[in-house]
Amino acid sequence: MILTVTMNPSIDTAYPLAGPLKVDDVNRVEPIKTAGGKGLNVSRVLGQLGDDVLATGLLGGRMGDFIADRLDECGVAHDFARIAGESRVCIAVLHEGNQTEFLEAGPEVGADELAGFEAKFRELAARADVVTMSGSLPRGVDAGYYAMLTGIAAGAGAKVLLDTSGASLEAALGAKRKPHLVKPNLSELGALLGRELSAGDLGEVRAAVEGDERFRGVEWVVVSMGAAGSVAFSGGRAWRARAPRIECMNATGSGDSTVAGFAHGIAAGAEPAEVLRLGNACGTLNAMDPATGHLPMKRWDDIYGAVEVTEL
Repeated sequence: MILTVTMNPSIDTAYPLAGPLKVDDVNRVEPIKTAGGKGLNVSRVLGQLGDDVLATGLLGGRMGDFIADRLDECGVAHDFARIAGESRVCIAVLHEGNQTEFLEAGPEVGADELAGFEAKFRELAARADVVTMSGSLPRGVDAGYYAMLTGIAAGAGAKVLLDTSGASLEAALGAKRKPHLVKPNLSELGALLGRELSAGDLGEVRAAVEGDERFRGVEWVVVSMGAAGSVAFSGGRAWRARAPRIECMNATGSGDSTVAGFAHGIAAGAEPAEVLRLGNACGTLNAMDPATGHLPMKRWDDIYGAVEVTEL
């Protein structure tokens, strides 16, 4: 079973505009509302891939009820801890090939609520083969919280895929039990290492990752580089992945879909090149669909077959 963790879920609302965004004027839209938050995007894609997946995290108020209802509608099994605060709403305006986002911070979470979730997580992680943890932490939650959850899951024998950045990533890398996979983008990696890195010099990127003690014990370090693809390091080896050029309809959730592909491959015991191919195919397919965290599966063979993975 794959367990996905979303500590700060949201109702993701996309507003596709037929023409330009009219500032200080009326823009009439047909909204697309999705149970959102990075981990829930991962959950939906894993469901499409046929995995046994369970979503957990924190839900609150009527917005939380709406999120749970939407998960039921799309067939995603879930077991969330309830909190007093109202789950957030995030808005993406899609206009002229651009994407303008309005992201709420989300509710503040109390110590008793976190203790309740921790008890639930211990129970669920003991049943999981792979655990994904994605996105921001709510207000009131210490940056080391993902590191603590990673320790619980890894102690239960699960492989943890952590998709976060900043202080949360740094805390997880400094912990005794480390994630199985981390997925910073190039700028996030540069901020962590305190240096500027370029997709044009992958040798420097590799040396930076392999030379930093914090990555010791992390089985997979995957660095996304936007249009330049991604590069991955595992067990002293390195790979470069490139996805085909596509017409992008909605890039929101593409990173989460990539994580879902990685989780799918790792749970199945796939070889490294296959794990990377699955992740990049899922991320690309998500960008081709107007819905967030959803793959147009009729295009699977075309996109999966066009992903190039080479060992460096």
